[in-house]
Amino acid sequence: MRTWLPTRRSGCVCSHCIEMSEMQDDDDEFLQFAKENGIPPCIERWDVELDEAPVAMSLSPKGQLLAVATVDDCIPVLDVASGKVAHTLAGHSGGTNGVAFLSGNCLASVGEDGTARVWNLARAICLHELPVDAEGADRTGRGHSVNHLTVAPGAAAFACAAGKLISVYRLGATPQLCPTKRVLGPVEGTVESLRYDRRGNLLATYNGGVTYWDFRKDEQQELALPHSSACLSGDVNPGVEYIVTGCQDSTVHIFHFKAERDGGVEFGEMTCGGYDSKVTAVDFNPRGDRMASAGKGWEGMAERGDKNTVWNFSGQPTGTLPTLTVGHQAPITCQAWQPDGEGWLATAGKDGRLMIYDVDASLPMREGMPHVSQPGAIALTGGDEVTALIFACNGLLYTGHISGVVRAWELPVGGSSSSDDEQQLATDAAAAEAP
Repeated sequence: MRTWLPTRRSGCVCSHCIEMSEMQDDDDEFLQFAKENGIPPCIERWDVELDEAPVAMSLSPKGQLLAVATVDDCIPVLDVASGKVAHTLAGHSGGTNGVAFLSGNCLASVGEDGTARVWNLARAICLHELPVDAEGADRTGRGHSVNHLTVAPGAAAFACAAGKLISVYRLGATPQLCPTKRVLGPVEGTVESLRYDRRGNLLATYNGGVTYWDFRKDEQQELALPHSSACLSGDVNPGVEYIVTGCQDSTVHIFHFKAERDGGVEFGEMTCGGYDSKVTAVDFNPRGDRMASAGKGWEGMAERGDKNTVWNFSGQPTGTLPTLTVGHQAPITCQAWQPDGEGWLATAGKDGRLMIYDVDASLPMREGMPHVSQPGAIALTGGDEVTALIFACNGLLYTGHISGVVRAWELPVGGSSSSDDEQQLATDAAAAEAP
């Protein structure tokens, strides 16, 4: 059976993991190591060179178009089948900071001109230019910075941040109707991350804590949870039992919701340490039973943050041992869970490496020590730093690079060799010709 997944390995990989974590070799030697240990390479489908480096990317709901925000004004929209530019939108004066697909063949974007915009892709025109309220936002020559664009489930609403304020827009019944707007905040500090959860509620992190807005009830509920460190990233598990945040003080802080009492919420707090640097990304997988965290920074004269830490949330995370993914030789800049299939984790970094892991197949390095996981598949780009990453359905991935190149990748076919593939193709062809 052909499947768009790397092959699982059942043997102990600990010695290989330790060896990889200590490697300071170039990509050629790493490729040789991967070949010797049965780690297959991803297949590069295409690459396209843009004028500037991507800072964010978004894939259309049907997976046919890839929108790219760059430090340049314009927004190229790529045809994922070929990699060719299908549309070029004018973008934002001073640079585009985020893009996200909406319903109705529309795209939202935010940038350095103090606005959010809604675009019609078929006509490549701006339908709505929406001024974004700001407090304490960075000033630019065109207005102020707008960041952290996030889209609600169903893609009929989106939110963005400018300093301490969050603007929430809901689309009209038709694309031509101007979206309605409401402003949340101000929160205690400049918003560092903004994310809708799977139930359509909104989480903001900032220096001093997090705020969670529950939109499910008739009256909007706002829950502010203070924390002593700057919270740089955040996510909510699907069951809304845990809020996790990555922090400036090299920890992951966890808020555990236990019960609702007399209109309030009872919760506990936990902190996970042991990180090399500030934690800039935290993400639950689609099942909500694993949470991946990554960071970047400096320790002495060495740049660190080359390991991703995955925590087990299948029960309570207290008392569990984390899994460390290894193979990077520079800080991890991006991570993404597989949205379908078995839930593999992809990470990419300053070393230009793209790694795909089956974290459930990890094993303990030593008794009482964290588990370790080596990649199930790899992609190397000659050190071209990855600045944006999307893990799409059907084994497809997209990476944006500091060179301005955008690449499309396909996972290797798991459980089959080249001869197996050839035999399968021959069998498929014979079946197609049969009456």
